[in-house]
Amino acid sequence: MKFQDKLNNLMENDFHIAEKRKVVFAIPLAIVVLAAIMLIIFRFTLGTAFNLGTDFTGGYSVDVKLGNKLTDSTKQTYFDQIEEVFASVRAENGKTYKVSISGTMQVQGSGDTASIRVKYSQINGVSENEMSTYVNPAIVSALENRVLNKVPTVKISGNTITATFDEVVNDSGENSPLAVLSTAFIEALPDINSKHNANITVTADSISLNPENKKQVIIESSTAISSSSALKSAIVSALNMPDKFSGSVTGGDMVGATVSTELLFTAIIAVVLALMFMLSYIGLRFQISSGLACILALFHDIVIMFAFMAICHIEINSTFIAALITILGYSINNSIIIFDRVRENMRSLNAKSMTPEAVANKSVKDTLLRSINTTITTLIMILMVAIIGVSDIRIFAFPIIIGLISGTFSSICIAPSLWALFQRVSAKNRANFNLPPVDKTRKQKQKASKPSEIGA
Repeated sequence: MKFQDKLNNLMENDFHIAEKRKVVFAIPLAIVVLAAIMLIIFRFTLGTAFNLGTDFTGGYSVDVKLGNKLTDSTKQTYFDQIEEVFASVRAENGKTYKVSISGTMQVQGSGDTASIRVKYSQINGVSENEMSTYVNPAIVSALENRVLNKVPTVKISGNTITATFDEVVNDSGENSPLAVLSTAFIEALPDINSKHNANITVTADSISLNPENKKQVIIESSTAISSSSALKSAIVSALNMPDKFSGSVTGGDMVGATVSTELLFTAIIAVVLALMFMLSYIGLRFQISSGLACILALFHDIVIMFAFMAICHIEINSTFIAALITILGYSINNSIIIFDRVRENMRSLNAKSMTPEAVANKSVKDTLLRSINTTITTLIMILMVAIIGVSDIRIFAFPIIIGLISGTFSSICIAPSLWALFQRVSAKNRANFNLPPVDKTRKQKQKASKPSEIGA
Protein backbone atom coordinates (compact mmCIF):
# COMPACT_ATOMS: atom_id res chain seq x y z
CA MET A 1 0.00 0.00 0.00
CA LYS A 2 2.86 2.35 0.82
CA PHE A 3 4.44 1.74 -2.59
CA GLN A 4 1.13 2.47 -4.32
CA ASP A 5 0.78 5.72 -2.33
CA LYS A 6 4.28 6.77 -3.35
CA LEU A 7 3.53 5.94 -6.97
CA ASN A 8 0.29 7.92 -6.88
CA ASN A 9 2.09 10.89 -5.32
CA LEU A 10 4.73 10.67 -8.04
CA MET A 11 2.06 10.75 -10.71
CA GLU A 12 0.64 13.94 -9.17
CA ASN A 13 3.86 15.84 -9.78
CA ASP A 14 4.35 18.08 -12.80
CA PHE A 15 7.53 17.00 -14.57
CA HIS A 16 7.67 19.90 -17.07
CA ILE A 17 9.17 17.60 -19.68
CA ALA A 18 8.39 19.86 -22.63
CA GLU A 19 10.08 22.85 -21.00
CA LYS A 20 13.21 20.76 -20.39
CA ARG A 21 13.54 19.82 -24.04
CA LYS A 22 17.23 20.73 -24.12
CA VAL A 23 17.98 18.14 -21.44
CA VAL A 24 15.67 15.62 -23.16
CA PHE A 25 17.42 16.07 -26.49
CA ALA A 26 20.88 16.03 -24.88
CA ILE A 27 20.47 12.48 -23.50
CA PRO A 28 20.22 10.66 -26.88
CA LEU A 29 22.81 13.05 -28.32
CA ALA A 30 25.29 11.96 -25.62
CA ILE A 31 24.60 8.29 -26.44
CA VAL A 32 25.19 8.92 -30.14
CA VAL A 33 28.46 10.75 -29.41
CA LEU A 34 29.62 7.84 -27.22
CA ALA A 35 28.68 5.41 -30.00
CA ALA A 36 30.67 7.48 -32.53
CA ILE A 37 33.72 7.39 -30.25
CA MET A 38 33.41 3.62 -29.81
CA LEU A 39 33.07 3.16 -33.58
CA ILE A 40 36.33 5.04 -34.10
CA ILE A 41 38.05 2.95 -31.43
CA PHE A 42 36.76 -0.33 -32.90
CA ARG A 43 37.77 0.80 -36.39
CA PHE A 44 41.41 1.26 -35.40
CA THR A 45 41.69 -1.62 -32.91
CA LEU A 46 39.56 -4.33 -34.52
CA GLY A 47 39.66 -3.15 -38.12
CA THR A 48 35.91 -2.69 -38.43
CA ALA A 49 33.54 -0.17 -36.86
CA PHE A 50 30.23 -2.02 -36.86
CA ASN A 51 30.23 -5.73 -36.10
CA LEU A 52 28.40 -6.80 -39.24
CA GLY A 53 27.54 -10.47 -39.59
CA THR A 54 27.90 -12.60 -42.68
CA ASP A 55 24.28 -11.74 -43.52
CA PHE A 56 25.63 -8.38 -44.69
CA THR A 57 29.31 -8.91 -45.40
CA GLY A 58 29.36 -12.43 -46.75
CA GLY A 59 31.84 -14.98 -45.42
CA TYR A 60 32.27 -18.71 -45.14
CA SER A 61 30.37 -21.64 -43.68
CA VAL A 62 30.95 -25.24 -42.68
CA ASP A 63 28.48 -28.02 -41.87
CA VAL A 64 29.38 -30.46 -39.14
CA LYS A 65 27.18 -33.49 -39.87
CA LEU A 66 26.63 -35.56 -36.72
CA GLY A 67 23.40 -37.45 -37.36
CA ASN A 68 21.81 -39.15 -34.35
CA LYS A 69 24.74 -38.16 -32.13
CA LEU A 70 23.44 -34.58 -32.14
CA THR A 71 20.76 -34.38 -29.45
CA ASP A 72 19.53 -31.75 -27.01
CA SER A 73 21.83 -33.17 -24.35
CA THR A 74 24.97 -33.26 -26.54
CA LYS A 75 24.38 -30.05 -28.52
CA GLN A 76 26.16 -27.72 -26.09
CA THR A 77 29.16 -30.06 -25.85
CA TYR A 78 29.59 -29.94 -29.63
CA PHE A 79 29.13 -26.14 -29.60
CA ASP A 80 31.94 -25.81 -27.04
CA GLN A 81 34.23 -28.07 -29.06
CA ILE A 82 33.60 -26.10 -32.24
CA GLU A 83 34.32 -22.82 -30.45
CA GLU A 84 37.61 -24.25 -29.19
CA VAL A 85 38.59 -25.17 -32.74
CA PHE A 86 37.81 -21.73 -34.15
CA ALA A 87 39.60 -19.96 -31.29
CA SER A 88 42.95 -21.39 -32.38
CA VAL A 89 43.31 -22.79 -35.89
CA ARG A 90 46.81 -23.81 -36.96
CA ALA A 91 47.32 -24.02 -40.71
CA GLU A 92 49.98 -25.71 -42.87
CA ASN A 93 51.78 -22.38 -43.41
CA GLY A 94 52.71 -22.42 -39.72
CA LYS A 95 50.40 -19.58 -38.71
CA THR A 96 47.78 -19.73 -35.98
CA TYR A 97 44.51 -17.97 -36.73
CA LYS A 98 41.72 -16.88 -34.40
CA VAL A 99 38.53 -17.12 -36.43
CA SER A 100 35.39 -15.40 -35.16
CA ILE A 101 32.13 -17.28 -35.48
CA SER A 102 29.43 -15.07 -37.00
CA GLY A 103 26.16 -15.10 -35.10
CA THR A 104 25.13 -18.33 -33.45
CA MET A 105 25.68 -21.87 -34.58
CA GLN A 106 22.50 -23.36 -36.04
CA VAL A 107 21.24 -26.91 -35.70
CA GLN A 108 19.78 -28.09 -39.00
CA GLY A 109 17.81 -31.22 -39.75
CA SER A 110 17.07 -34.03 -37.31
CA GLY A 111 17.84 -37.69 -36.82
CA ASP A 112 20.23 -39.06 -39.43
CA THR A 113 20.48 -35.67 -41.19
CA ALA A 114 21.18 -33.52 -38.09
CA SER A 115 24.09 -31.12 -38.49
CA ILE A 116 25.53 -27.87 -37.13
CA ARG A 117 25.94 -24.94 -39.52
CA VAL A 118 28.75 -22.54 -38.58
CA LYS A 119 29.26 -19.20 -40.33
CA TYR A 120 32.42 -17.12 -40.00
CA SER A 121 33.74 -13.95 -41.57
CA GLN A 122 36.98 -13.45 -43.45
CA ILE A 123 39.79 -12.66 -41.02
CA ASN A 124 40.83 -9.02 -41.06
CA GLY A 125 44.11 -8.62 -42.94
CA VAL A 126 43.96 -12.11 -44.46
CA SER A 127 43.43 -12.38 -48.20
CA GLU A 128 40.72 -14.49 -49.78
CA ASN A 129 43.41 -16.67 -51.35
CA GLU A 130 44.99 -17.35 -47.95
CA MET A 131 41.58 -18.14 -46.49
CA SER A 132 40.77 -20.68 -49.19
CA THR A 133 44.28 -22.19 -49.36
CA TYR A 134 45.22 -22.43 -45.69
CA VAL A 135 42.57 -21.30 -43.19
CA ASN A 136 39.47 -23.09 -44.47
CA PRO A 137 41.17 -26.51 -44.97
CA ALA A 138 42.72 -26.14 -41.50
CA ILE A 139 39.28 -25.46 -40.00
CA VAL A 140 37.78 -28.53 -41.67
CA SER A 141 40.70 -30.72 -40.57
CA ALA A 142 40.63 -29.40 -36.99
CA LEU A 143 36.89 -29.95 -36.74
CA GLU A 144 37.29 -33.52 -37.96
CA ASN A 145 39.99 -34.20 -35.38
CA ARG A 146 38.33 -32.43 -32.47
CA VAL A 147 34.61 -32.97 -32.99
CA LEU A 148 34.36 -36.19 -34.97
CA ASN A 149 37.22 -38.12 -33.40
CA LYS A 150 37.35 -39.28 -29.80
CA VAL A 151 40.03 -37.14 -28.18
CA PRO A 152 41.73 -38.44 -25.02
CA THR A 153 43.11 -36.64 -21.99
CA VAL A 154 46.84 -37.35 -21.77
CA LYS A 155 48.99 -37.53 -18.64
CA ILE A 156 52.72 -38.29 -18.52
CA SER A 157 54.36 -39.72 -15.42
CA GLY A 158 57.97 -40.86 -15.67
CA ASN A 159 58.06 -43.22 -18.63
CA THR A 160 54.30 -43.90 -18.70
CA ILE A 161 51.73 -42.20 -20.95
CA THR A 162 48.11 -42.53 -19.85
CA ALA A 163 45.46 -41.62 -22.47
CA THR A 164 41.95 -41.50 -20.99
CA PHE A 165 38.93 -41.57 -23.32
CA ASP A 166 35.29 -40.80 -22.57
CA GLU A 167 34.23 -44.26 -23.74
CA VAL A 168 35.50 -47.78 -23.20
CA VAL A 169 38.17 -48.74 -25.75
CA ASN A 170 37.60 -52.13 -27.36
CA ASP A 171 40.70 -54.35 -27.62
CA SER A 172 39.25 -57.47 -29.24
CA GLY A 173 40.05 -58.24 -32.86
CA GLU A 174 42.81 -57.41 -35.30
CA ASN A 175 41.19 -54.09 -36.30
CA SER A 176 40.01 -53.16 -32.81
CA PRO A 177 40.20 -49.50 -31.68
CA LEU A 178 43.19 -50.34 -29.48
CA ALA A 179 45.03 -51.93 -32.41
CA VAL A 180 44.27 -48.91 -34.62
CA LEU A 181 45.50 -46.53 -31.91
CA SER A 182 48.70 -48.55 -31.43
CA THR A 183 49.49 -48.51 -35.16
CA ALA A 184 48.72 -44.77 -35.51
CA PHE A 185 50.87 -43.86 -32.49
CA ILE A 186 53.86 -45.93 -33.59
CA GLU A 187 53.66 -44.40 -37.10
CA ALA A 188 53.54 -40.87 -35.66
CA LEU A 189 56.30 -41.51 -33.11
CA PRO A 190 59.34 -40.61 -35.29
CA ASP A 191 57.82 -37.24 -36.13
CA ILE A 192 56.92 -36.61 -32.47
CA ASN A 193 60.45 -37.46 -31.29
CA SER A 194 62.14 -35.25 -33.88
CA LYS A 195 59.90 -32.20 -33.48
CA HIS A 196 59.78 -32.21 -29.68
CA ASN A 197 63.23 -33.62 -28.92
CA ALA A 198 61.54 -36.52 -27.17
CA ASN A 199 63.03 -39.97 -26.69
CA ILE A 200 59.94 -42.14 -26.57
CA THR A 201 60.67 -45.78 -27.35
CA VAL A 202 57.68 -48.11 -27.51
CA THR A 203 56.54 -51.25 -29.29
CA ALA A 204 53.10 -52.61 -30.00
CA ASP A 205 53.45 -54.90 -26.97
CA SER A 206 54.02 -51.93 -24.66
CA ILE A 207 50.63 -50.37 -25.53
CA SER A 208 47.74 -51.88 -23.60
CA LEU A 209 44.55 -51.13 -21.72
CA ASN A 210 44.35 -50.47 -18.01
CA PRO A 211 42.82 -53.72 -16.70
CA GLU A 212 40.92 -51.79 -14.02
CA ASN A 213 39.69 -49.02 -16.31
CA LYS A 214 39.03 -49.96 -19.93
CA LYS A 215 38.82 -46.25 -20.86
CA GLN A 216 42.56 -45.80 -20.29
CA VAL A 217 45.26 -46.71 -22.79
CA ILE A 218 48.65 -47.25 -21.11
CA ILE A 219 51.84 -46.66 -23.14
CA GLU A 220 55.09 -47.76 -21.51
CA SER A 221 58.32 -46.26 -22.86
CA SER A 222 61.71 -47.75 -22.18
CA THR A 223 63.02 -44.24 -21.42
CA ALA A 224 61.76 -41.32 -19.35
CA ILE A 225 59.50 -38.77 -21.06
CA SER A 226 59.51 -35.01 -20.51
CA SER A 227 56.07 -33.65 -19.62
CA SER A 228 55.82 -30.54 -21.81
CA SER A 229 52.51 -29.11 -23.05
CA ALA A 230 53.67 -29.18 -26.67
CA LEU A 231 54.60 -32.85 -26.41
CA LYS A 232 51.27 -33.65 -24.76
CA SER A 233 49.42 -31.92 -27.61
CA ALA A 234 51.36 -33.96 -30.18
CA ILE A 235 50.55 -37.18 -28.35
CA VAL A 236 46.87 -36.22 -28.14
CA SER A 237 46.80 -35.62 -31.89
CA ALA A 238 48.44 -39.01 -32.52
CA LEU A 239 45.98 -40.80 -30.23
CA ASN A 240 42.78 -39.33 -31.66
CA MET A 241 40.52 -42.32 -32.10
CA PRO A 242 38.63 -42.20 -35.43
CA ASP A 243 34.90 -42.77 -35.22
CA LYS A 244 33.57 -43.76 -38.61
CA PHE A 245 30.01 -43.37 -37.38
CA SER A 246 30.52 -39.83 -36.04
CA GLY A 247 29.72 -37.91 -39.23
CA SER A 248 31.60 -35.56 -41.53
CA VAL A 249 32.62 -31.94 -42.03
CA THR A 250 31.85 -30.24 -45.31
CA GLY A 251 32.10 -26.63 -46.42
CA GLY A 252 34.64 -23.89 -46.10
CA ASP A 253 32.87 -22.35 -49.07
CA MET A 254 32.26 -18.67 -49.70
CA VAL A 255 28.84 -17.41 -48.65
CA GLY A 256 27.71 -14.35 -50.58
CA ALA A 257 25.78 -11.41 -49.14
CA THR A 258 23.34 -11.19 -52.06
CA VAL A 259 20.38 -12.58 -50.15
CA SER A 260 21.10 -10.36 -47.16
CA THR A 261 21.43 -7.30 -49.39
CA GLU A 262 18.01 -8.01 -50.84
CA LEU A 263 16.70 -8.53 -47.32
CA LEU A 264 18.18 -5.22 -46.16
CA PHE A 265 16.77 -3.37 -49.17
CA THR A 266 13.33 -4.91 -48.60
CA ALA A 267 13.48 -4.02 -44.89
CA ILE A 268 14.37 -0.39 -45.69
CA ILE A 269 11.52 -0.13 -48.19
CA ALA A 270 9.13 -1.64 -45.65
CA VAL A 271 10.23 0.80 -42.94
CA VAL A 272 9.99 3.83 -45.25
CA LEU A 273 6.51 2.85 -46.45
CA ALA A 274 5.40 2.19 -42.88
CA LEU A 275 6.66 5.61 -41.76
CA MET A 276 4.87 7.30 -44.66
CA PHE A 277 1.57 5.58 -43.83
CA MET A 278 2.02 6.40 -40.15
CA LEU A 279 2.66 10.05 -40.97
CA SER A 280 -0.45 10.17 -43.18
CA TYR A 281 -2.67 8.48 -40.59
CA ILE A 282 -1.47 10.56 -37.63
CA GLY A 283 -1.61 13.76 -39.69
CA LEU A 284 -5.24 13.09 -40.67
CA ARG A 285 -6.26 11.76 -37.28
CA PHE A 286 -4.50 14.43 -35.21
CA GLN A 287 -2.15 17.06 -36.68
CA ILE A 288 0.73 17.11 -39.15
CA SER A 289 2.95 18.33 -36.32
CA SER A 290 1.92 15.27 -34.31
CA GLY A 291 2.82 13.00 -37.22
CA LEU A 292 6.23 14.64 -37.67
CA ALA A 293 6.93 14.36 -33.95
CA CYS A 294 6.07 10.65 -34.00
CA ILE A 295 8.23 9.95 -37.05
CA LEU A 296 11.21 11.78 -35.54
CA ALA A 297 10.70 9.85 -32.30
CA LEU A 298 10.81 6.59 -34.28
CA PHE A 299 13.98 7.77 -36.02
CA HIS A 300 15.39 8.37 -32.53
CA ASP A 301 14.61 4.74 -31.61
CA ILE A 302 16.40 3.46 -34.71
CA VAL A 303 19.50 5.56 -34.01
CA ILE A 304 19.64 4.56 -30.33
CA MET A 305 19.33 0.86 -31.13
CA PHE A 306 22.17 1.13 -33.65
CA ALA A 307 24.17 3.17 -31.12
CA PHE A 308 23.95 0.50 -28.41
CA MET A 309 24.82 -2.25 -30.89
CA ALA A 310 27.89 -0.18 -31.80
CA ILE A 311 28.85 0.55 -28.17
CA CYS A 312 28.59 -3.13 -27.17
CA HIS A 313 30.03 -4.24 -30.55
CA ILE A 314 27.27 -6.83 -30.90
CA GLU A 315 26.87 -8.45 -34.29
CA ILE A 316 24.29 -6.85 -36.54
CA ASN A 317 22.46 -9.42 -38.65
CA SER A 318 19.00 -10.16 -40.00
CA THR A 319 17.77 -10.87 -36.46
CA PHE A 320 18.53 -7.28 -35.50
CA ILE A 321 16.51 -6.01 -38.46
CA ALA A 322 13.52 -8.06 -37.24
CA ALA A 323 13.93 -6.60 -33.73
CA LEU A 324 14.14 -3.09 -35.19
CA ILE A 325 10.87 -3.42 -37.10
CA THR A 326 9.20 -4.90 -34.01
CA ILE A 327 10.18 -1.90 -31.89
CA LEU A 328 8.93 0.58 -34.49
CA GLY A 329 5.45 -0.92 -34.21
CA TYR A 330 5.60 -0.96 -30.41
CA SER A 331 6.89 2.60 -30.04
CA ILE A 332 4.35 4.21 -32.39
CA ASN A 333 1.54 2.70 -30.33
CA ASN A 334 2.73 4.51 -27.19
CA SER A 335 3.09 7.78 -29.09
CA ILE A 336 -0.43 7.57 -30.55
CA ILE A 337 -1.87 7.08 -27.06
CA ILE A 338 -0.17 10.26 -25.88
CA PHE A 339 -1.26 12.31 -28.91
CA ASP A 340 -4.80 11.07 -28.51
CA ARG A 341 -4.66 12.63 -25.04
CA VAL A 342 -3.12 15.78 -26.57
CA ARG A 343 -6.13 16.06 -28.87
CA GLU A 344 -8.55 15.66 -25.97
CA ASN A 345 -6.73 18.27 -23.91
CA MET A 346 -6.74 20.69 -26.87
CA ARG A 347 -10.53 20.40 -26.90
CA SER A 348 -10.87 21.33 -23.24
CA LEU A 349 -12.16 24.73 -22.17
CA ASN A 350 -8.79 25.68 -20.69
CA ALA A 351 -6.82 24.88 -23.86
CA LYS A 352 -6.90 28.47 -25.11
CA SER A 353 -5.13 29.73 -22.01
CA MET A 354 -2.58 26.86 -21.97
CA THR A 355 0.81 26.97 -23.65
CA PRO A 356 1.81 24.10 -25.98
CA GLU A 357 4.26 22.93 -23.31
CA ALA A 358 1.47 22.83 -20.72
CA VAL A 359 -0.74 20.78 -23.03
CA ALA A 360 2.12 18.36 -23.73
CA ASN A 361 2.97 18.01 -20.06
CA LYS A 362 -0.63 17.36 -19.06
CA SER A 363 -0.99 14.76 -21.80
CA VAL A 364 2.16 12.96 -20.69
CA LYS A 365 1.01 13.07 -17.07
CA ASP A 366 -2.38 11.59 -17.99
CA THR A 367 -0.81 8.63 -19.81
CA LEU A 368 2.47 8.20 -17.90
CA LEU A 369 1.33 5.42 -15.58
CA ARG A 370 -0.17 3.48 -18.47
CA SER A 371 3.03 3.79 -20.55
CA ILE A 372 5.27 2.72 -17.67
CA ASN A 373 3.10 -0.27 -16.75
CA THR A 374 2.96 -1.44 -20.36
CA THR A 375 6.74 -1.20 -20.73
CA ILE A 376 7.47 -2.96 -17.44
CA THR A 377 5.17 -5.90 -18.18
CA THR A 378 6.68 -6.28 -21.66
CA LEU A 379 10.22 -6.02 -20.30
CA ILE A 380 9.55 -8.75 -17.75
CA MET A 381 8.53 -11.15 -20.50
CA ILE A 382 11.49 -10.27 -22.73
CA LEU A 383 13.93 -10.60 -19.82
CA MET A 384 12.56 -14.06 -19.01
CA VAL A 385 13.01 -15.06 -22.64
CA ALA A 386 16.57 -13.68 -22.60
CA ILE A 387 17.42 -15.57 -19.40
CA ILE A 388 15.94 -18.98 -20.13
CA GLY A 389 15.84 -18.89 -23.94
CA VAL A 390 18.28 -20.38 -26.41
CA SER A 391 21.16 -18.33 -27.82
CA ASP A 392 19.26 -17.32 -30.97
CA ILE A 393 16.47 -15.85 -28.83
CA ARG A 394 18.95 -14.01 -26.60
CA ILE A 395 20.47 -12.25 -29.61
CA PHE A 396 16.97 -11.14 -30.59
CA ALA A 397 16.09 -10.12 -27.01
CA PHE A 398 18.95 -7.64 -26.42
CA PRO A 399 17.99 -5.12 -29.14
CA ILE A 400 14.33 -5.59 -28.15
CA ILE A 401 15.16 -4.59 -24.55
CA ILE A 402 17.10 -1.54 -25.73
CA GLY A 403 14.30 -0.66 -28.14
CA LEU A 404 11.61 -0.94 -25.44
CA ILE A 405 13.46 1.47 -23.15
CA SER A 406 14.31 3.81 -26.03
CA GLY A 407 10.76 3.68 -27.39
CA THR A 408 9.24 4.49 -24.02
CA PHE A 409 11.63 7.43 -23.57
CA SER A 410 10.89 8.78 -27.04
CA SER A 411 7.12 8.44 -26.61
CA ILE A 412 7.07 10.14 -23.21
CA CYS A 413 9.80 12.73 -23.69
CA ILE A 414 10.91 13.20 -27.30
CA ALA A 415 7.59 13.20 -29.21
CA PRO A 416 5.62 15.57 -26.89
CA SER A 417 8.60 17.93 -26.64
CA LEU A 418 8.92 18.06 -30.43
CA TRP A 419 5.18 18.67 -30.79
CA ALA A 420 5.33 21.59 -28.35
CA LEU A 421 8.34 22.97 -30.20
CA PHE A 422 6.53 22.71 -33.55
CA GLN A 423 3.50 24.48 -32.07
CA ARG A 424 5.72 27.25 -30.72
CA VAL A 425 7.52 27.67 -34.07
CA SER A 426 4.20 27.68 -35.96
CA ALA A 427 2.76 30.39 -33.72
CA LYS A 428 5.92 32.47 -34.11
CA ASN A 429 5.81 32.17 -37.90
CA ARG A 430 2.18 33.26 -38.00
CA ALA A 431 3.06 36.27 -35.89
CA ASN A 432 5.98 37.16 -38.16
CA PHE A 433 3.72 37.11 -41.24
CA ASN A 434 0.93 39.02 -39.44
CA LEU A 435 -1.44 36.07 -39.83
CA PRO A 436 -4.31 35.69 -37.37
CA PRO A 437 -3.80 32.92 -34.80
CA VAL A 438 -5.60 29.67 -35.43
CA ASP A 439 -8.90 29.57 -33.53
CA LYS A 440 -8.45 26.06 -32.15
CA THR A 441 -11.53 26.28 -29.99
CA ARG A 442 -13.80 27.02 -32.95
CA LYS A 443 -12.31 24.16 -34.98
CA GLN A 444 -12.63 21.80 -32.09
CA LYS A 445 -16.27 22.74 -31.54
CA GLN A 446 -17.00 22.20 -35.25
CA LYS A 447 -15.37 18.76 -35.07
CA ALA A 448 -17.25 17.89 -31.91
CA SER A 449 -20.58 18.83 -33.54
CA LYS A 450 -20.05 16.35 -36.40
CA PRO A 451 -21.79 12.99 -35.85
CA SER A 452 -18.72 11.10 -37.02
CA GLU A 453 -16.64 12.60 -34.23
CA ILE A 454 -19.06 11.91 -31.38
CA GLY A 455 -17.69 8.47 -30.67
CA ALA A 456 -14.06 9.40 -31.27
